[in-house]
Amino acid sequence: MALPCNNLNLNLYRVFYTVAKTKSFSESSRTLHISQPAISKHIQNLEYELNTLLFYRTNRGIDLTPEAKVLFTYVEKAYNFLMLGERELQESKELMKGKVSIGVPTYISVYYLNKYVKEYMKEHPNIVIKMNNCGIDGLLEQFSKHALDILVIPSYYLSLSKDLNTFELIHDKYCFVYNKEKMANPHVHNLEELSTKPLLLPVRTSLPRKNLDECFNRKGLSIDPKMELENTGMIINYIKEGMGIGYLLESIAKSDDSFEIIELAEELPTETINIVYNETTLTTSSKEFINLIKNYEK
Repeated sequence: MALPCNNLNLNLYRVFYTVAKTKSFSESSRTLHISQPAISKHIQNLEYELNTLLFYRTNRGIDLTPEAKVLFTYVEKAYNFLMLGERELQESKELMKGKVSIGVPTYISVYYLNKYVKEYMKEHPNIVIKMNNCGIDGLLEQFSKHALDILVIPSYYLSLSKDLNTFELIHDKYCFVYNKEKMANPHVHNLEELSTKPLLLPVRTSLPRKNLDECFNRKGLSIDPKMELENTGMIINYIKEGMGIGYLLESIAKSDDSFEIIELAEELPTETINIVYNETTLTTSSKEFINLIKNYEK
């Protein structure tokens, strides 16, 4: 029997959400302060209303059925919307309390977002800034579930829907850089000379690396880097150690006095970093953070 919308029992879905997250009736009982038999009864009632089995019992506990996994994706979004509404009610117009949840890779946070966060915290000391810097795929997934207010990511990772708002935080170009305090001047002026040097590059599967490889390929060149590294922080660390010539965005390279940028005859790829958000789901404190960035004196 399908569940009529006017008979929707939100409490059943609250129990379902908790059991699905914990995959444990006993843990759900402790979380919700409801007896374990009552938890089981709520799940049975929801299964009856939906005419669908929601959980398998296994040797390791319980797991969601395929149908329940589909249902959970919708329930999780609805739950996050409810939490968003609760946050908005709790935040005063004077921003005396609240939270801004931002998804951002570490290198962007450190080199491009830090000044805005500092200014915002100075103006609104009671607002909590929550930074999430897990991988891009994880950030995009959390943002789609409304678990993040704002994304700060390179534009090439994002396929915008009509519901999303975006604006450019910074447009920067890549460069090659070495630690002049630990390495001798490599005396290179073009990609051909550079291809013979010890290079510290992003992993081959990353888009920045693919764009760089295209630059070399257009010159009929291939590169065999000394190291392939998963993230910008690792590249920076090995440049500092004098391990080779690293591939960085220019603003990052200029932030360290020991780094020397190599001037090349060829143009290298650029990168645009965007602020991404959904206007309809922003809380007061998140809107204020967006406005600060937009109005910040560059």
